[in-house]
Amino acid sequence: MKKLLYMVSFLALIFAGCDPMGDVYNDLDAQGGVKNIQNLQYQLTDADYAAIGENPAKYGSFSSYDPAADYLPAFLNDKYATLDKNSVINVTYKYYQGSLTYLKDYLAYLEDLAAIQSYTLSTADYDSMGTGSNEPGKYNNFSSTTPAADYLPDFLLTKYPDAVQDDEVAVTYKYYDGSVSEITEFWAFDGSVWAQSEKVAPEIPDGVTLYELEAADYDSMGTPGKYNNFSGSDAPESYLPIFLGEKFPYAAEGDKIATVYKYYAGGGVTETRAKEYTLTDGVWVEYTSTINKTDQYLRFADGWKFDPTVLYTMVSDDYQIIVDYVNANVSADYVDSYGTAEAYYGAGAHYSNFDLRDGKFDSTTFATWDEAVKEALKTAFLPNKFPEAVAQVEGVDVHYIVTFTTYDGSNGIYTMDFVCTKSAPNPTFDYVAGPTAK
Repeated sequence: MKKLLYMVSFLALIFAGCDPMGDVYNDLDAQGGVKNIQNLQYQLTDADYAAIGENPAKYGSFSSYDPAADYLPAFLNDKYATLDKNSVINVTYKYYQGSLTYLKDYLAYLEDLAAIQSYTLSTADYDSMGTGSNEPGKYNNFSSTTPAADYLPDFLLTKYPDAVQDDEVAVTYKYYDGSVSEITEFWAFDGSVWAQSEKVAPEIPDGVTLYELEAADYDSMGTPGKYNNFSGSDAPESYLPIFLGEKFPYAAEGDKIATVYKYYAGGGVTETRAKEYTLTDGVWVEYTSTINKTDQYLRFADGWKFDPTVLYTMVSDDYQIIVDYVNANVSADYVDSYGTAEAYYGAGAHYSNFDLRDGKFDSTTFATWDEAVKEALKTAFLPNKFPEAVAQVEGVDVHYIVTFTTYDGSNGIYTMDFVCTKSAPNPTFDYVAGPTAK
């Protein structure tokens, strides 16, 4: 029995040494006995949402309006009432992140475009506006020196002599700005003059490529090419991931493509629809309004609380991040001939550690090895390893507990605690505590 008590106490101390919440629960309850401290994984079931009640029960999910952190502490208090302080549960649940507004706006724009008359300027049209220097017919396009607004009002009066008030036309023309592109604008008639309408194509988010399928694209997929559309029997999700992989073979991880396509809905109706896909681990994955999320909850003396702390153990590639940082931002003179170790902070990818011995880190810059490691993690590692880091989740500060290996003739394992103080892009981190030996 003494051995059992010793082992449990020893494990509890190890856990406390890595604890992201610091002094909050450094002191174990002074009530004696074996602690029921566990580290668990749990996924909510339909019955759990029903038990939680309110909107989570109604929709079978949480959302930004009904965050999980508002409901799960009480749920966990009931479900895991016997677990002691310092227990951890990673809870997986359904989260409604909403639909993509920009795709709805773009589809509405296409509907507007289809509902009104459209016209694409021809070579003869540009020529009719003048073929001299700085006139549209010279190169059959508009540009900054020959803006469309200077020519289209008179052109449209001639093109549509019988126009009446509130008539609209979508005009597509070529525009030169270093290269030639096509622009579509809405123009409206007020009974006497044509003027550009306030209607404009909705803005596509940065980092998203918009692609509208053409007849040849459907043909390349086989059956959809029969009618150049998808349908219930030829679902787009069965074809688009493969198609995008072939159409965009050089896409990078994380690239997003909004694919616009035709879908036969039945009853003689063909609709225009759209899906956003993201290249994830080499596969094009469709955006879905409801996803699975996993949050960490910690047991305190007064119950369960949400904790977004990131626990991370460094591997070889992580030490290489520091080596590369020193090479690019400090001096290549600190990097060894193999390019896998540096003597500024003391990081080495080959042995996956920080070398604490004399001469292995810059003692003229850092008084102690822990100062060198602290600066390496704060400046070189965390911002590059976690470029999408955020300062808070659900109003709670996000800590990063980094576990690393050292060598001073023998190996050591330590942790350091940092907190994200500025969210991405270009996140920043502040030192909190450590090094703490494990």
